Amino acid sequence: MKTDNPIIENYGILASMSWNSNKWANEPTIQDLKASKYGYVKDKSYMHESLNFGHEIYPAEANGYFIGYTPMLNRPPDIEKSKHVEIIFLLSSDYANGNRKSIVGFYGFPYFGDWFERTADHSIYKKYDSGNIQALPEDIIYFEKPIVIDNDIVKKEAFLPTDKLISQQGFNYLNSDNVHNLVIKALQLNPTNKKLKLFVQKFPLLVQTSNEVFELQDFYQVVGDSTADTVDGITELEKLMNKQTPNVKTRISNYIERGAIANKVKKLAGYKCLICEAMGLPPFSFKKPNGNPYIETHHVEPISTLKKGVLSINNLITVCANHHSQLHYGNSEIIENTSTSFKFKIDGRILEIKTIRLI
Repeated sequence: MKTDNPIIENYGILASMSWNSNKWANEPTIQDLKASKYGYVKDKSYMHESLNFGHEIYPAEANGYFIGYTPMLNRPPDIEKSKHVEIIFLLSSDYANGNRKSIVGFYGFPYFGDWFERTADHSIYKKYDSGNIQALPEDIIYFEKPIVIDNDIVKKEAFLPTDKLISQQGFNYLNSDNVHNLVIKALQLNPTNKKLKLFVQKFPLLVQTSNEVFELQDFYQVVGDSTADTVDGITELEKLMNKQTPNVKTRISNYIERGAIANKVKKLAGYKCLICEAMGLPPFSFKKPNGNPYIETHHVEPISTLKKGVLSINNLITVCANHHSQLHYGNSEIIENTSTSFKFKIDGRILEIKTIRLI
């Protein structure tokens, strides 16, 4: 799935490691050691990556970070080329299932390119004393249901840059579209993983911040001083939008969803996810530095339809990052749209949400 946002190159890394039947949270089995494709592991009967997802069992370092390892980063990546990397996905071959390649988790917002000594107090660190990647435990996510891949799948699902194959000797750089597609796939496979959902609520901000300059330029070039807060303003905006390409329409939509109009909607909605509220779930996300809960806005009727009122404030609802992604890519549909409310069908459940109106 390709997004309409400008692509950020080298936004992530896909790196491999040996298989660990104990989910990389404890010592590998003897068979794990024998089956490893890395000569060092076989020769020394030692697997550096044994604790990669032991972050909920073993202590982090004094700086709060947990240390992991992948042999693919023993040779540090080029500093300039890897400066935008914000996530490292870890891949392994399941020898018990025909060496099926599986992405089993990731380190979010990682530090890498150096060697890190484990100094926290635990007896197991006497054996596994170092690594070459580190991240905060809250940003280290293990997938109970891994993303199974091969070269056909990564091409079909755009998990790797165009014309790239899964690296056998090194690692793959991923662009922002690849990262987006992998994270969405992980959410689909692991819908009850609360840590993954919390991470996703933070992670998209980086992409949005990087893209904001493009959206701002499009918005003012096309929209100018028009406003969607009045009937005349809405009519004028819809005329202007009718002449734009699909990509520009999408970027303007993104800007509106995060600009002044969106801020007004968020305030009117009390910074709540209206879908969570309709489901009887806690409607608030984490608090931002200004004290307001983090929330996003969503156009119920896509701007690309150019239906009357599509740019109106009444066509916006507030949603958490997880439900925003689900509305775009998951099992959801709008089944009724009236002047007073919207009805959604999400995972087979009917939800009614009242429209937001200017006060």
